[in-house]
Amino acid sequence: MKYSNRLFVGGLAAAALLLSLGVPVGQVSLAAGAILYVDADATGANDGTSWTDAYSELQLALDAAVSGDQIWVAEGTYKPSVEYGGTGSRYQSFQMKNGVAIYGGFAGTESLLEQRDWVTHVTIFSGDLNGDDGPGFTNYAENSYHVFFHPAALVLDSSAILDGFTIRGGNANDVGPHAQGGGMYNYYCSPTLMNVTFTLNMATFGGGMFNDNLSEPVLTAVTFTANYGGPEGGGMANYFRSSPRLTDVVFNGNDASEGGGMYDYYYSSPVLTNVVFFDNTAGFEGGGMSNLDYSNPTLVNVTFAGNDAGMAGGMYNDNSDPILINAIFWDLPTVEIYNNSSSTPHISYSDIKVGCPTYAIC
Repeated sequence: MKYSNRLFVGGLAAAALLLSLGVPVGQVSLAAGAILYVDADATGANDGTSWTDAYSELQLALDAAVSGDQIWVAEGTYKPSVEYGGTGSRYQSFQMKNGVAIYGGFAGTESLLEQRDWVTHVTIFSGDLNGDDGPGFTNYAENSYHVFFHPAALVLDSSAILDGFTIRGGNANDVGPHAQGGGMYNYYCSPTLMNVTFTLNMATFGGGMFNDNLSEPVLTAVTFTANYGGPEGGGMANYFRSSPRLTDVVFNGNDASEGGGMYDYYYSSPVLTNVVFFDNTAGFEGGGMSNLDYSNPTLVNVTFAGNDAGMAGGMYNDNSDPILINAIFWDLPTVEIYNNSSSTPHISYSDIKVGCPTYAIC
């Protein structure tokens, strides 16, 4: 590959990554309600009425919040404390609420939402209940199954907002829903996420995020990095007609057997705009993305670079017909796109480069 072309692809990836790591993409807010303050270091009345008297735990604010309220969370690490879906500390998770916006990235002195800086003042939601996570997902045995757990009863819609956080340390390695979505599990739930990073989460399915049964979350400026998805979906897995909308999203360094970055199954057709998949891996199929059983995602201005898999470093399709507009597949060590079972991608204005083999699509 020419050096200038490498710079072009790298520039696309860097631009998307910068967006996801904190370049402002606009503030989303709700109708005026109360502001509830959360600061783990606050020493006041612990009633959430000001930074001085802020709640010391996020859960206290979630319990108190009603539709129209905003929750402002100061930098630091916050862990769930309420059990959902079972008994035992590993069932401890957070749950969002319709009509409630949760904002992170505050120093703990701000009076305006626009004054926060989620890059400088990192605000973490962690499933590492013992605080002992090590490299390579070691010491995860006691971690929460999910950092955020959203079953169907919540029926979350786009008015449930999460903006300016890092989600890490979930370990969904049990059975049923508790094998899905270490960072966030959505079942018939469609929250709004902005300026969020999913990192170092693991699950049997969907390490960073798992969307099931008509879940359509909206993600803007979100990063999935270094998550592990077991058989399917290192960064994200979408099942049974779940079609999230992703804009300015980066999938980097995620790993699974299939769909290292993203795995789409059974009529799940997400819409991706300005998205980058790079350095994701899959032991079998679809280093960047796998689409199976009539999953037909739409990709506009999407770059695949440096992904790797046993088959189809970029994208694997099985009974699926994705739409690719202005897509770039570059410098992959395996076949960029592999189409199985009569899959027919619709490709226009795209640049599909050849990696090791002498062909790009088969």
